[in-house]
Amino acid sequence: MNNWRWLQGIGIGILMAGGAMAIQAAEPLPKPLQTLRLAQSYTDLVAVSLFQHYTAGYPAPVLTDGLSSQQIDSVHITFVRRLMGNAGDEGTIAGYKLALSNPQAQSQLGVNHPLYGFLLDNMLLDSGASLPLNFGSRPHAEGDLMVRVGSADINQAETDLELLAGLDAVVPFLELPDLIYAADAQVNAGALVAVNVGARYGVVGEPVDLEPEDSGLTQLANIRVVLNNGQGQFLAEGNSTALLGHPINAVRWLRDTLISQGVELKPGDLLSLGSVTSLVPLDGDTTITGLEARYFGLNSDDGSVDLDVSFEVP
Repeated sequence: MNNWRWLQGIGIGILMAGGAMAIQAAEPLPKPLQTLRLAQSYTDLVAVSLFQHYTAGYPAPVLTDGLSSQQIDSVHITFVRRLMGNAGDEGTIAGYKLALSNPQAQSQLGVNHPLYGFLLDNMLLDSGASLPLNFGSRPHAEGDLMVRVGSADINQAETDLELLAGLDAVVPFLELPDLIYAADAQVNAGALVAVNVGARYGVVGEPVDLEPEDSGLTQLANIRVVLNNGQGQFLAEGNSTALLGHPINAVRWLRDTLISQGVELKPGDLLSLGSVTSLVPLDGDTTITGLEARYFGLNSDDGSVDLDVSFEVP
């Protein structure tokens, strides 16, 4: 399998700058450039098809088999550009989303590292929001965890404490991803990257200040999330150590990967660090009329921070 670590290396700077590369020639293109243009046209068609499935809420087939890592990257960038254009003024990048941030999920897709995608402003909802139960092609839910960048110094941070100092808050995040592909599809890492690692919606809670020094690292490592349905029945739970052993490790991986691609984090960026709980499928389960995510350990007291979302059942 291709080494997917560098999937987003080509084109990410172009996306962040909002520009585009074009091949222009007054005379007929040499054959290698004709091949390049044909390859680009094909990846654009793949991206458009996946985007149409995404917007229609209809499960997609896997269209990325046989594509190189550079072609997967091109599909991903085109897909995200369409997401941004489709969202109008709200189609700006709010941050980044990690996927496969635990070894078990990685092994299922044959990789040994996470993947990442982009979070847009219009994907982020306030607690108490309401959505159609079929808000995506294959809607799911998971208890996630965010942190917020507080200082650009995070880009030069070396130690865990220096990374922590570059953050100013931890944020509860009930993610509502969309797996997009048909349930029987053979999805690999490239297929997941192509659709922006399934980012769709997420309920964002109030930021909680991170404690300074070692206590902040302890705070991040001891967050428990319990996911219940709207009737209070238990669905899933997990601990923040599921995120590469410690959330700060997930922050480091994302920071390092972006830096390797010429992109620096900036104050205000939201970093979704991955699944704390297991994924809960929502499609077809009309008994789930809502969800509640309870976060323990975010604050110094013994209470919980709760997020909720309700669903309109067809």
